[in-house]
Formats: sequence, structure tokens, C-alpha cells
Amino acid sequence: MEHIRNFLRGKGFVLALLACVAAAAAVGVWAVRTVRDQMAEDLGKNPSQSITGEETFPGIDPEIQQDTEEQLWEQESTSAAQSVADVPESSSSGASSGASSGSGSVSEPSELQTESPIASASAGSGYTRPVSGQVLAVWSGDELVYNETLGDWRTHNGTDYACKAGEDVLAPVAGTVESLTAEGNWGVVASIRDAEGRLWRISALEDAAVQQGDAVTSGQKLGQAGTITGESALESHIHLEVLDGDKYLDPVKLIGS
Repeated sequence: MEHIRNFLRGKGFVLALLACVAAAAAVGVWAVRTVRDQMAEDLGKNPSQSITGEETFPGIDPEIQQDTEEQLWEQESTSAAQSVADVPESSSSGASSGASSGSGSVSEPSELQTESPIASASAGSGYTRPVSGQVLAVWSGDELVYNETLGDWRTHNGTDYACKAGEDVLAPVAGTVESLTAEGNWGVVASIRDAEGRLWRISALEDAAVQQGDAVTSGQKLGQAGTITGESALESHIHLEVLDGDKYLDPVKLIGS
């Protein structure tokens, strides 16, 4: 018996501590169960969330709430469809309707150009390309350009159109032949005065088919393409100028490229 008393006396503290831990655990379990039961009771009386995780609102019939949400979705979809319908449809013609031939821009001459439209009256313009070839050199305005034939810098007062030697040259505009005059390096120059008082000068013309004082129509044959010795470094071409008083105009802006 004395041996048992000595054992209990030595282990008494440890046993007391274990008893306290067991009691604390029991109290904790009881508290957790009490809180869980109370929450379950509260959720049964006034649920705030369904078992599916979808949000509900106290005092509102779930069916009414669902109908309201569906109406809201339908309204948003209708609004989006309306905004799309108001966007203008793209047109394939828009890309090709950029700058027209009368916009003031001029196509730069290029050796890559190989084909040009046949000389014909521009639609609704009353003007005609004098020959069918490509543009070799453009009107330069006040800018000086280098003349390879003469080896100097000067303004280029007209537009050069490529053509075959001896090709028919057509009147670029209706009017009256004011003169047929040989002008040195430019050959025979045919000058036509149009109804607006502008003077159209075509160099160089050979075997003229018209005479001074003749009334000509746009596209009428004036003669055949000759040689312009002042621009012989270029391939065979005719040189066209347009004068409004003493001011040179860009022929391409009037006739089109």
C-alpha cells in the first residue's frame, strides 16, 4: 500500500493536468455543437442563401426574383443589339473613292508603268488624253527639275505623254485652233483656245490634219506625233501645256491621270 501511495504522490500532478485538459476539450465540443445547432435553427427560420449557392433575398418570392433577373438579361442583350445595328456598314467602294483625279494629287512618272488607257474622253469631263501612252514627266509648277537633254535645271511647264512615233495626236479639248507654229526645240506647236479662254499647247505635231482657225472637238485628230529635240533624252512622247492667261496649269488635274 505504501508503494501505491508513493506512486500516486509522484504522479498526482500529471494526472490532475490530464483531467483538466479532458474537461476543457469536453467544454469545447459542447460549445461547438451549441453554436452549430443555433446557426442551423437561424438558417431554417430566415435563409439568406440557398443550397445551390445562388443568392436569395428575404421577403421576395424566388420565382419572381428569377423572372426579374431574366428580364434584366434580356434588356441588356437588346441594348447591345441596338448599338451594333447603329454602326454603319463598311462599303467596298469606300477604299476606291479616296482621292479623285481632280483632287490635286499627281501620279509621279514611273518606269514600272507598262500599260495606259487608250486615249478617250474622260467621263463627263469633256477632255481627252491626246495619246494613249503613260505619263513620262509631270508638270512641276514652280519647282526646278533637271532636263537631261539640255543639261540644266528648269521648270517643266506641262505633262509628257509617251507615244509611238507617228501615232495620231488627238485634241485634248474642244475649241479653236489659234496657231500652228514651229518653236525650235519643241517642233510644231498646235495651240487650241477652249471655251473658257485657256490655251492648250501640244508639242510636237507633224502632218497636221487641221489649220489655223479651225474649230475642233475633243478627241478630233490634230496630226501625228513628231520629235521634241529639247527633250530627246526621253522616249518618244508629246508635251502638253495649259495656259490660263500667263499662268501654267497642271494638265493632269484637268484631264485626269
